[in-house]
Amino acid sequence: MKQRLLLISFLLVSLFALDFLIFKKLQFLLPNESPWNTNHFFNFLYEYERIRTLPKTKKRIIIVGSSVAYYSIDARKLKESLLGGFGLDVDVFYLAYAGNSPLYVYLLLNWLDPLEPDLVVYPVNFIDYRLHRTYVMFPDGRNDSVDESAVVRDALTFEEAPQSLWVFPWETLKEVGTSMNWETRSQYLLSSAFSFYRYKDIYQQNLQNLIQHRFGRNTSYHAYAGVLIPEGINGLGWTGQSFSFFPTEKIKNKGFWVEVTQFLLAGKPCRMEISNGTTRQEITLTREGWVKLYLDPKFFLEKKLVTVKLERVWFANEATGAYLDYHLDPMGVRLEQTFGLEEAKSGIQYEREPRTEDFRYLGMKDEEYRKYFHYRLLEGLEKRPGIGYLVALKLAKERIREESFRPYFHFRYLKKIADHFRERNVRFLLINNPESPISLDWYEDSTWYKDHLAYLESLAGGSVYYWDIHRSLPMQGFSDFHHFTYLGMEQMNPIYAKRIGNLFPK
Repeated sequence: MKQRLLLISFLLVSLFALDFLIFKKLQFLLPNESPWNTNHFFNFLYEYERIRTLPKTKKRIIIVGSSVAYYSIDARKLKESLLGGFGLDVDVFYLAYAGNSPLYVYLLLNWLDPLEPDLVVYPVNFIDYRLHRTYVMFPDGRNDSVDESAVVRDALTFEEAPQSLWVFPWETLKEVGTSMNWETRSQYLLSSAFSFYRYKDIYQQNLQNLIQHRFGRNTSYHAYAGVLIPEGINGLGWTGQSFSFFPTEKIKNKGFWVEVTQFLLAGKPCRMEISNGTTRQEITLTREGWVKLYLDPKFFLEKKLVTVKLERVWFANEATGAYLDYHLDPMGVRLEQTFGLEEAKSGIQYEREPRTEDFRYLGMKDEEYRKYFHYRLLEGLEKRPGIGYLVALKLAKERIREESFRPYFHFRYLKKIADHFRERNVRFLLINNPESPISLDWYEDSTWYKDHLAYLESLAGGSVYYWDIHRSLPMQGFSDFHHFTYLGMEQMNPIYAKRIGNLFPK
């Protein structure tokens, strides 16, 4: 019996030790080759581990929140502006991921203590409060009277908040475990105890990326991570009629892949003219799908920019199936994810690069943009179920304007967050972030919106600061209700820098 107990104890200790070593340590020592929007929670955890191991040599600004934060503030540009405009030499880090809400920012707070932040910045918007979920769950419901426990239970579902099980299982369990049934609670306990269970759905993605980037075609992906194309490239890797690049040894030895759609071919071959000013080559595309191409060896005799020009383009709003999208950008071919690189990029989990969709509104007049906005984001729900949350958000803003403001659930966690930093005398900047003037018009003049602003303002005091800038960016700076285009982000950078710089003593 004693030997059996010793054996069981040894196996348990070994299980915990291997679990800790492999899933808590070793997996974060591998290079991370997942761009921002391809592996949100692994990126967040990887970045946290990276920051935690860095010695603190400068003041630290940490940006928390959701994709609202990521699309609003560029860490590198903010750092440069603070140094150039205020003489502040600081480190700026992100700890944000898509879909984050005040509850999970609150659960993150104890993680921040070891990082020793000098300022925490939290940009928020209507989407972060998840108020639209009330109307989705209860078509006749109201946010000023809905049963809070129903909203909490919904917020804990894996579909609405996978981070609760992947990132913060123990913290979630302690905070809102009483709202869970026994089956759900057991999942959280298991996720808290074993990292192999906790990370089972996220660590595989990075391993797959590593294998694909080294041995695969890199033709199955959710975000382009290759070289910057001078003519611009879509976030999914689609070119326009032309694209340019410098030839590499990898392209010389292995060629490169492009995806050709039936809409580009339109029933007949499509010619590609390739030139570097000295050498010229023509390739005829005859079949749809991923096609492997090889350049003439003469292109590799000198390092000159190679330009590819397609005979014609196609338009996603005229396509069908997975290629259908409501925008008017001319489309060419899709490049493999790591196109033009000798080795895949790593450590890009919070780096943003400009894409062609960031420039589609440049120079548009307000009325033209309004029409494009509604067409791009709100039309064709039956063909594009992915825009469902945007339609739900619009309906929520139109309905909540008729309600009274009720500071429940996520709003209460905003207060807890503010109190946390006030008690520790750590500077905290809560920002009511810019929102598209189009969606603001749906509810900005309501009593609900005004009372919600008053509530946010009431959270300030001591080391806690509040900043309302919800009308600070013209509509052309938004890609939707609350996400900035790259140009919008650049436009807002000096505004953020000025407010943040003034929080530090001269």
